[in-house]
Amino acid sequence: MRKETVILQTFANACLIIFCAMCLLPMVLTVAVSVTDGSTIQTYGYRLIPAVFSWDAYRYIFQDASTLISGYKNSIIIVVCGTLLNLFVTSMIAYPLARRDFRFRGIIAFFIFFTMIFSGGMVPFYILIVQYLHWKNSLLALIIPSIAAPFQIFLLRVFFQDIPPALVESAKIDGASDFRTYRSIILPLSKPALATLALMMTLGYWNEAIHAMLFIDKSNLFPIQLILKNITTFIQQVKSGAIDPSGLPVDPAEVPSDSIMYAMMVMTSLPVMFVFAFLQKYFVKGMTIGAVKG
Repeated sequence: MRKETVILQTFANACLIIFCAMCLLPMVLTVAVSVTDGSTIQTYGYRLIPAVFSWDAYRYIFQDASTLISGYKNSIIIVVCGTLLNLFVTSMIAYPLARRDFRFRGIIAFFIFFTMIFSGGMVPFYILIVQYLHWKNSLLALIIPSIAAPFQIFLLRVFFQDIPPALVESAKIDGASDFRTYRSIILPLSKPALATLALMMTLGYWNEAIHAMLFIDKSNLFPIQLILKNITTFIQQVKSGAIDPSGLPVDPAEVPSDSIMYAMMVMTSLPVMFVFAFLQKYFVKGMTIGAVKG
């Protein structure tokens, strides 16, 4: 039995190592292509070890470092404010919907679910943001509309329903108010679910570019995704027209377009990877098991 256990463990570890290598391969290839010379890519294709190292892609991107810093600053403001507000509002809505003693939870849940099926469309949404709320060229237009997404509410509601009701009842017996129960019992026990939603919200806010294109015209308010998209568009125009911004002719082969695309993937992925490294310790089952004796 001991020998069979060792064989099974060795096989499981080998499968996990292969799976991790498959997950890491695209990321390693992205970094490798971003530091590969553009002409080398055309000749030798994509390689894990670049035939010719080159930092031209990053030089093109960092030609205007102040613009990139401003983009990162705006994106960080959007992500931090949006994620915190989203978690607060979502959890505040999901908690009463998970309570069995809340009389109107079925009606409210229906109206929330209805918005997942039908929406007003882009034109009414644009009119609401620009003409009625006057959030044109404001970061609020990128933060507020994504707060309290129906899917996230129902996801957190399901997790809240798994918390033993005896914990809430014992808090009531001790004289705790509903908000005190929510703050001191429900939220601490929901760290895994909140961390999962926080990562989803962070990815959503960080990758937001469509709303920025619609509502942001001032360059000092551009998030990093929109700035990198503009860089990509600019590089494509340079390659197609063979004209640089100064009006001088330029060889399209000298513009590392492929490397720039992968360099931008690296730049946009690194912050999210740090967020995931911070939140991954919460991706375990909560401590509700054993909380109620008996």
